[in-house]
Amino acid sequence: MNILHSISSMGVLSGGPALSTLLSVQGERAIGLSSTILTFDIDKERDQLIDSSPFIHLVARPKEQRFAYSSSFRKELMNERADLYHIQGIWQYPSMCTAAWARKKNKPYIITLRGMLYPQCFEKSAFIKKLSLWLYLKSDLQRAACLHATCMEEMEHLRNMGIHAPVAVIPNPIRTAGIQEKIVSPDKIRIGYLGRVHPRKRIEKIFYALDLLCDKEVEVFIIGDGDAGYMAFLRQEAERLQLSRVVFTGFLSGEEKEKALKSLSYLVVPSDFENFGNIITEALVKGIPVIASKGTPWEELNTHRCGWWVDNDVNTLAATLQEALSLPEAERIAMGERGKQLIRENYSVEMVAGKMKQLYEWILYGGEKPEFVYLK
Repeated sequence: MNILHSISSMGVLSGGPALSTLLSVQGERAIGLSSTILTFDIDKERDQLIDSSPFIHLVARPKEQRFAYSSSFRKELMNERADLYHIQGIWQYPSMCTAAWARKKNKPYIITLRGMLYPQCFEKSAFIKKLSLWLYLKSDLQRAACLHATCMEEMEHLRNMGIHAPVAVIPNPIRTAGIQEKIVSPDKIRIGYLGRVHPRKRIEKIFYALDLLCDKEVEVFIIGDGDAGYMAFLRQEAERLQLSRVVFTGFLSGEEKEKALKSLSYLVVPSDFENFGNIITEALVKGIPVIASKGTPWEELNTHRCGWWVDNDVNTLAATLQEALSLPEAERIAMGERGKQLIRENYSVEMVAGKMKQLYEWILYGGEKPEFVYLK
């Protein structure tokens, strides 16, 4: 079974979509699928490939970046062998090109939405996106063999838009290597944020909550990089509020990232919205309880008692932080263990790859519909 994954970038700065695609393909190949990735090369002056495995096939980056039109991408697509095409993300040329080519070859295709059809995504470039939806995207979605959402909420947004194609609800995968490790208490109480630094992540709410608690001594790690203007704003706010123990680590990878993440007592995710939130699974797999806003689809933090899923206002966040910071260390560790169990049972690379294989086989060969696939 040859599966071709199509995505516009596998650069580190692409964040969750690139990482999830990499882990998905690694998992699929581990269980015997011939899965490959077709993508544009990265701008080596400002980014780096998330992985250099030979199953990642690179096409020269187009000069025009917004839509990313590329005749070279289409030519390479024509040379690839595939029984099924798996499109990662929407809006850019690789997704439209791959869907059109799949239909021309009479091959099925899946589109993973990557949160790109949430109502909040239309707040930027609204006219262009609505025009694209009308011109071609809605047709591409309706004619897909299946669409892939990472949570039920994302599927509901699709249905509200009048999209009637089958939808598979499968979470993003997370590496579970080392999940059996014993949780070690950090050397001090430290909260943090991990991921892309962008205004919609609302990282400043962490600062405002600590200011409301009048607690200037808690150490805060902001692990990541991104929007330069927003980063400058965060630094100014930390200084204005006299939060002297805020540390901006910048982008970290490898052992540096692992060390910084493991030093946290709690991860805080105050985003306006996340269609999944890879950073939450990254924390839970290491036994770090998470405080996440209800802008994320993570009610499991409450139901599995491995964190807090709360309203996204500063007063609620402050109260939750106060509760977390007052928690006995034994209970914090117990929450961490429950988080690891949740990830091991539901979000591992092996678990997700198995579901993807089941989905591919159903599309290609028929048979009983998988329980995680929803028809109109």
